[in-house]
Amino acid sequence: MQKGLMQKGTWMLLVLGLLLSGCSGETAAKDPEAVTAPETAVYGMSASQVQWDFPPLPEEEILDAYQRAVRVYSWFETSPLSSSGEVVTVDGTLYQKVGEEGLTELSSLRAYLRGVFSQELTDELLESGGAVRYRDIHGALYVTGEGRSCDESKGKTDIQIQQTSENAYSVNVTVELLDAGGAAAGLECWSFPYTFEGDRWVFSDFQLVN
Repeated sequence: MQKGLMQKGTWMLLVLGLLLSGCSGETAAKDPEAVTAPETAVYGMSASQVQWDFPPLPEEEILDAYQRAVRVYSWFETSPLSSSGEVVTVDGTLYQKVGEEGLTELSSLRAYLRGVFSQELTDELLESGGAVRYRDIHGALYVTGEGRSCDESKGKTDIQIQQTSENAYSVNVTVELLDAGGAAAGLECWSFPYTFEGDRWVFSDFQLVN
């Protein structure tokens, strides 16, 4: 009798052990971490880890592009291209022939601008709403007017580069504002978009900050 009870108890323990092992196996199969861990490892990347088709531009390259844009834009405001003594009058305006090597025709100036600025900004600079600074006269490039002085109310500048999308950056320029005595009186901020258009990197909006 006692032996039968022991055998029965042993059998019950075996059954209970099998049931418990079966439950633990089922729980492991339904464990969310066990199932989703491999997917998380593949798809759980942060935005900084995403691989773009365009490799990031070196910051020095963008800064060089900005300084080049400043120089070229100044041709229309502070530092017109050098000219010779030959003078022609068009619609009452005096024009002198440009003496810069490689920029002897309006088409060459336009091509140079398109290497720096967007098509829209290039057209805006060359047309200038009627106040045309550069003109094609008899197949040659002519310029009119003198450059303005730099703004003495502007001081030091700070330039920061920010990537805004896969193929776009923002060149953020902070300019120190000066009072009549030359002391710092505030700040002025500008953002110039530098984007990939067609087959080149260009500024689609720009101006001199001082």
